[in-house]
Amino acid sequence: MQTVRIGMVGSGYMGRSYAECLKSYTKHGQMTAVTGGSRAEQLAADYQAAFVADYGDLLARANVDAVLIATPHKVHLDQVTRAAGAGKHVLVEKPMALDAAECDAMIAACRKAGVTLSVIQTVRFRGTVARGWRMIQEGKIGKVRMIDLRTLFEWVPTTSKHWTQDPGEGGLILDQGAHNFDFMRWYAGSEARTVFGRVKTYGDCAYPFPTAMADVEFQNGVLAHTWMSFELPKPGLADSAFRALVVGETGMLDIDGFGKLSAALDGNAWQLIWQQPTIDYINKPLAPERLEAFYTQVQDFIDSVRLKRPPAVSGEDGRAAVALIDACRKSNASGAAVNVS
Repeated sequence: MQTVRIGMVGSGYMGRSYAECLKSYTKHGQMTAVTGGSRAEQLAADYQAAFVADYGDLLARANVDAVLIATPHKVHLDQVTRAAGAGKHVLVEKPMALDAAECDAMIAACRKAGVTLSVIQTVRFRGTVARGWRMIQEGKIGKVRMIDLRTLFEWVPTTSKHWTQDPGEGGLILDQGAHNFDFMRWYAGSEARTVFGRVKTYGDCAYPFPTAMADVEFQNGVLAHTWMSFELPKPGLADSAFRALVVGETGMLDIDGFGKLSAALDGNAWQLIWQQPTIDYINKPLAPERLEAFYTQVQDFIDSVRLKRPPAVSGEDGRAAVALIDACRKSNASGAAVNVS
């Protein structure tokens, strides 16, 4: 397959972001059709693709090899399983689904159809995070022992995603948790054993489940903690949109997903390893510094389909993050630590 022809499902902020990735930054991929959302017809026109009103009709098109699904969470199960049934490869936005059971159904459908299934986890492809992970693989800090990850805001940075106010979409514990729990599992290099979590609403935030804390013990002994909140009082806390401290046997990493990667290695002082160029989400949403993580993962998906190799982020990876969120919610309900399944 020389070119992977992609049908875009969803036409909002992220649909346009991925359309720009395919047009300007990736190789061997082409957006051939668009469906879904009030902006689909305009998006198709802007990127010289066919507008298709019905999702089923898009899946029936011969010039669609794969679908990129950038839609609300609760429709992922139906859209992914239908795509698999039509023989289309799938790249689906995080969170993969509402719960692990839905993820299982999606994985089974794609496996049965023999199509590639990948889940978007752009945090893995951000400059500071990707470089930090490579340092761990190179043994720069020894074996990972502890991880602390914070995502803290005084507001909800999802102004164009008003559908997330629907509790049926899983709330912010699912939307942001898909990033945080995936990061911890990936950096720990292990599956989780137990989770103890709390999910709260303290103020008048319009979005469900805006605050959560969770402690995770991984099977290899790594201990991890995440704190997510979208209801801090003003002025909030600087450089805390995605901030991780990773402690290893011989060194530490301080990772700001939107800023600096610093390291303290072999008992030496902290040093700057790399700094993310400033991202302007409002005025320059399609600039390369913002889209780098997105087009890097889209390229990986395209290459996985063309070369018939596993994608960097599999359906099983997407499921594992959702399973950790399930465990956090179960722990919150029971008041006790729960085993992860």
